[in-house]
Amino acid sequence: MSNLTSIEKSKLESFLEMGSGYVLDFSNRTLKEFILENTNLDIYETKYEYYSSSKANRLRAFWKEESNCIVGKLIETLLEYWSTQKLLQSQDISTSEQKLFDECKVISKRLLEEISTKEEVDNIELDVHFEKIQQQIIEQIQSAKFTIWIAVAWFTANVLFEQLILKKKQGVNVQLIIIDDDINSKSGLNYEKEFETYRIRKTGRYENIMHYKFCIIDLKTVIHGSYNWTKKAQYNNEAITILNNYKKAEEFAEQFLQLKNNYLNFS
Repeated sequence: MSNLTSIEKSKLESFLEMGSGYVLDFSNRTLKEFILENTNLDIYETKYEYYSSSKANRLRAFWKEESNCIVGKLIETLLEYWSTQKLLQSQDISTSEQKLFDECKVISKRLLEEISTKEEVDNIELDVHFEKIQQQIIEQIQSAKFTIWIAVAWFTANVLFEQLILKKKQGVNVQLIIIDDDINSKSGLNYEKEFETYRIRKTGRYENIMHYKFCIIDLKTVIHGSYNWTKKAQYNNEAITILNNYKKAEEFAEQFLQLKNNYLNFS
């Protein structure tokens, strides 16, 4: 069932002129044909009999019985129908009509966006690893075709460093953000020589540090978790998650760019 609120229903009923049992200028036949064409559902089935068999009550039952996706699409097409009739009949649209139309458009958009969000979540591919983490990271690095952006507090693992050099030689854009401290300074790895590198200093009264541990590959795959890219991390109890989802990767990429821009603006 859809999750239309009582206020949203009131707005829709007012716009669709449902107060006297009608729905706009539809007859029983044309309403049935219109909804069947746009949703593949017959509003004159018995399940849509709601107190009475009026067109308005059937539409109320339709809102109650059907999903956000279906109800959102129907509202959207009803709005399009209304504006088309106004145009064909050369009728002016009043300020109040336009305001109510816009509010109903927002309702349809909300319903459709909620189902899109659910589909987005359902389409996330996610793997969690507690063992052989370094090997999992290597495999993801080796799969990169275009970009590897890394934000990790500490990076001392020679094996991972060498893998990144190999990808750089293949033309992959490698960027690295680490913290500016003794651990990284004494790692023996020449980050700046090989990659576009940014060392983030401690900030604030309590010397807060950049403590992220994530890597974005080709703006579609993200590695993140407790694992720093260090030699010692191989012997700790650690975990990483590898997710494949463009939208989520974009969120991590935005954070990476924010860190980078903050460095460039204040260094």
